[in-house]
Amino acid sequence: MSELYELLGGSTPENNLAEEYARVVDHFGRIASAIEDGNLHYAWDKVHGLRQALDAFEARLGKEVTEDGETFQRFTGRELDGQKVSTAAVAFARAHRAGKLLHPTEQIKDEAVRRAVLDQEERTRRVWGNED
Repeated sequence: MSELYELLGGSTPENNLAEEYARVVDHFGRIASAIEDGNLHYAWDKVHGLRQALDAFEARLGKEVTEDGETFQRFTGRELDGQKVSTAAVAFARAHRAGKLLHPTEQIKDEAVRRAVLDQEERTRRVWGNED
């Protein structure tokens, strides 16, 4: 488990929702890159992936039907911590091109998490030599 994931508390409903959000953000960035490159086939392919990511995100937020046909709101009755979702969503999304554009690190209120995100981004820059 990475330092960032440990700081965020591991596998929690908040982190699972945040990971689904980051997946949506990743697909938007991939589509933008494909359009910039003029690679319409890749853009088309990533639109399909975006639909799947949006469906998964919606499923985390949406209604569920039990075996006996009862419908319930997935998060009703659960005490999801909105600040934890926000922190994890920004932290996870920043691993992707579009996430860096949408979410400045200043949105992460937890200093240890912010530092872990910045450290991870710096390691990536050193290894890959990019400025994304």
